[in-house]
Amino acid sequence: MNKKTNKNKKTAPQPKINQQIPNSLIRSARVFEPAQDLKKARNLPFYGCWIMAGWHEQGITAVIVARIQASGKIIFGAYMIDLYCLGIKDAYIKSDISPRNFDRLLPKLCSEEPEKCSIELAHEVIYGGMEYAEKLGFQPSPAFRETHADLLLDLPDSHPRLDHVAFGMDGKPFFISGPYDNERKIQFVIDTLNRTVGEGNFTLLLGSPSDLF
Repeated sequence: MNKKTNKNKKTAPQPKINQQIPNSLIRSARVFEPAQDLKKARNLPFYGCWIMAGWHEQGITAVIVARIQASGKIIFGAYMIDLYCLGIKDAYIKSDISPRNFDRLLPKLCSEEPEKCSIELAHEVIYGGMEYAEKLGFQPSPAFRETHADLLLDLPDSHPRLDHVAFGMDGKPFFISGPYDNERKIQFVIDTLNRTVGEGNFTLLLGSPSDLF
C-alpha cells in the first residue's frame, strides 16, 4: 500500500462500526425488474420505510423503501449506504411480495434490527449519502440503476431534509475497508481521496476482515 497514506491510517476502530452487511445486499444473483414496469412506481403508495437500528453509530446501514402495488402486494428497494465515504454501495428491488412475507423478510434485510423511519429520513440518507460520495469522487454502485432501484424512489428534491444527517466522521471522509474490498479497490479509494480532498484530510481503517469485526 502506498506509504504516503500512513498519516491517515487508523489501526483500530473508533466508532461502533457494523461491517456485517446483510447477505441479501451482497448476493451475486440480483433481481432485475423490467424498467417499463417501474415507470409509474413513484405513484404507488408507500407501505413504509426502514433503517437499521443504531444507524447513527454504525457508519453503514441498509435502507428499505416499500410501496404497495395495485395487486396489494409489496415492491421494495433495498439500499446499502456507507455514511462515511462511499455512499450507495449496493441496491436492488423485488416485487410481488405478500405483506406477510415482506414483514418476515424485513429483519434479514436490516441485520435483524429494522427500525421504522420516515420517508423523509430514508430519502435523506440515500440521496445525501450519494451526494456526499459524489463530492469525494465516487459514483453510486452500478446496481443502483442497473437493477432500476432508483425508479422506486421519489426524486431527490421531493422531500424536505429535516434530519440533518451527518456524513463522514468528525468532518472528514472515513474509509473502512470491508471483507469484500481487494487491494486494487482500496488503492483506488485512497488515490481518489488524495485527489479530491488531499492527503491528511481523510481517515482510513485498513485491515483484514478479522481486524474490523
